[in-house]
Amino acid sequence: MLKPLTLAALLATAAHPASAGLVCNGEEVDGWHFYCDPEPEPEPVKPAPEPEQEAREEPQEPEEPKELTATEEIEAFREYADELKHRAILDPTPENVQAYMEVNKQMAQQAARFAAVWQRVLFGSPHLDANTRRPLTQMGTNIYQDQRNAAEQAALRRAAQEAGLIFVYDNPADCRLCLAQAQILDGIRNAYGVEILAVSTDGSPIEFFPDAVQDAGQLEALQLADKPRPFIAIVDAASGETQLIGGGLLTEDQILERVYVVREVPMGERYQ
Repeated sequence: MLKPLTLAALLATAAHPASAGLVCNGEEVDGWHFYCDPEPEPEPVKPAPEPEQEAREEPQEPEEPKELTATEEIEAFREYADELKHRAILDPTPENVQAYMEVNKQMAQQAARFAAVWQRVLFGSPHLDANTRRPLTQMGTNIYQDQRNAAEQAALRRAAQEAGLIFVYDNPADCRLCLAQAQILDGIRNAYGVEILAVSTDGSPIEFFPDAVQDAGQLEALQLADKPRPFIAIVDAASGETQLIGGGLLTEDQILERVYVVREVPMGERYQ
């Protein structure tokens, strides 16, 4: 049997529990613990990396402005002149108009300087002067033309010995140009003795060429069937090669010139 003092002490403890409990890792905990987990050791603080020293950039010297090419310079000036012109057109104040007049004068002066130098260079470089190939004066032009006419006539006479002309026409009742072309060719035939074969596309006769023949597929074989009439072609008797001289109404001078070019002038040489 418990003693009265012991019982009183137990009751007092039950009524007023102890204020001091078990402390584990700095915190009060309930229940029974035989041991406390040890407090985790704080992780060592890594020292902050020292800021890298920024590479000291040496001060750079300012770049020199890029030199424009001649083309870029011309284009820039043209854009500037166009801007002044357009501004003067849209807003024709005295200031805007004068600004464009000033730049226009500058362009004219530059062109005059260029022309003056061009002329001096031409004086000293005869091989660049067209006057050495075809005279530009009236007297020189007359002499050149006489020589050219003689060369063309001689070329047609040579062609008469080696080749002939084909004259293709439609019904003269519908093609008045065909009749006019027949008359011109008749004069050439009489003057130079060149042989001319007249070919009718539909069998109709034509003045000046009573012996004209009707096309019976020959034009198709020569790849001439689709050419507009009238037209003239020259045929080499030896090789059978056919070359068109031209279509439409051609004058005697034009026929002579074209025969000369086709028969005697190498391709491209005339314009060198």
